[in-house]
Amino acid sequence: MEQAPAFGDGAAGLLSTADDLLAFACMLLRGGSPVLDEHAVGEMTADQLTASQKEQAGTGFLNGRSWGLCQSVVTEGPRAGAFGWDGGFGTSWLVDPVRDLTVIVLTQRMFESPHPPNVHVELQDAAYAALG
Repeated sequence: MEQAPAFGDGAAGLLSTADDLLAFACMLLRGGSPVLDEHAVGEMTADQLTASQKEQAGTGFLNGRSWGLCQSVVTEGPRAGAFGWDGGFGTSWLVDPVRDLTVIVLTQRMFESPHPPNVHVELQDAAYAALG
């Protein structure tokens, strides 16, 4: 007889609140405290792909990003060092520890490509512009 897993699969329609997502992003922004240690967050937010893996993925897919442990990591450009997730079901979050910034965008519109819709990019751009 099949038994349900002890923990639900986060990639299978995890549900949460905007407040919980903000608390999670802020926890990562603080280096993991009080849930994770700094080393774990450092590994999660560091580029984990080899040069060969990046070559196979192609620059169009990665688009200045790479992959940490469970999230994308910005590796090029003015936002290098930021990390987060663009979820195909209409959500995105970005944490930029260099600028002490968290941007969360929640919509009910599925992504039509591997890249987030313009509204996600535009809201992130507006947050960065507001910093000056």
